[in-house]
Amino acid sequence: MNRFRRSGPRRWGLAAAGLLMAAGLVATVAVGRTDSGVRLDARPESLAFGKEVYHFDTVAQMTATSHLVVYGTVTAAEPGRVASVDEDPAAVGGDVQLRTVTIDVWDVLHNPKSMLVPPTITLEEEGWDEQGRGYIANNVVWSEVGDTGYFFLRRSYGVSDPYTFQLASSDGRALVADGALEPSNPENELAASISGMTAGLLDQAVVSASAAVAAGTLTASAPTADQPVIEESGE
Repeated sequence: MNRFRRSGPRRWGLAAAGLLMAAGLVATVAVGRTDSGVRLDARPESLAFGKEVYHFDTVAQMTATSHLVVYGTVTAAEPGRVASVDEDPAAVGGDVQLRTVTIDVWDVLHNPKSMLVPPTITLEEEGWDEQGRGYIANNVVWSEVGDTGYFFLRRSYGVSDPYTFQLASSDGRALVADGALEPSNPENELAASISGMTAGLLDQAVVSASAAVAAGTLTASAPTADQPVIEESGE
């Protein structure tokens, strides 16, 4: 997958775990097993950082580079498939267990290939390490049932299902809470722009960018990392 190559160790151990638990996250409660018998934390206990494939300065750029932008609600989240973090997993400690997040789609805002979008789609996100320890990748907290908002998506790499996606970047989720927008990575510069918008303004920005893509006046951003990039079905 695009998001799982890591240049060197990414985990921030007990210090980061303390920060997360201080924020109200309860870690290390076993909720399931992988095929290898590893028990998985119910909540993340550490932070992890890695190079992203795309960096966006504007919502328009993120829209143009997304295969799909939807407004929807998370209805389920559970352990998913195992994915390699690098061509040489042993160099960084092994594979990761992804989370499979189900999103009920209420509105499709950007769909450049006019793909048939079903009522429910799948989002893959990190995850657990090879020892079953939950972690947050690039500041994007785990999706939770009931989360409602905007999802900027690209097709997941190495998956045959055309309706399985990942976030276009760590900026690729903007939840609506109490009338305000919550950007997925508050540490990024784009977060300030998103949090300063109303949901209506973000909706309008995405629709306008989508129209510009269709008119050929706005194109996708170039990747910033030499990682596999999958194109939308039909390209």
